[in-house]
Amino acid sequence: MAYCPTEMLEDLTDVFAEVRAWSGIVEKKPHVFYVGSQPFLHFHLLLEGRRRADIKGRTKWVQVSLRRPISPSQRKALLRRLRALYAEKPNRAAAGASRRGGLR
Repeated sequence: MAYCPTEMLEDLTDVFAEVRAWSGIVEKKPHVFYVGSQPFLHFHLLLEGRRRADIKGRTKWVQVSLRRPISPSQRKALLRRLRALYAEKPNRAAAGASRRGGLR
């Protein structure tokens, strides 16, 4: 399954800005995020131009279908889900501290 091309993610700029600011987040490729060395978030292009966010919590992946462009209510729901699954990640503050030399 193909990763979603950058031009199909332009309506998520504010979501990416928030995620990039979280402690321990590493963007290994554009729009492919890790918490330390553990995968956290990436996007796939599906049939008929649909797209999906794959988000990993502590043990499992959650798949979220995303309309294009994303609606304000879907953006809020996506951010809520991202925050909840990010909170499950072990040692997220420690990952950020080791990468930047201190906690935020």
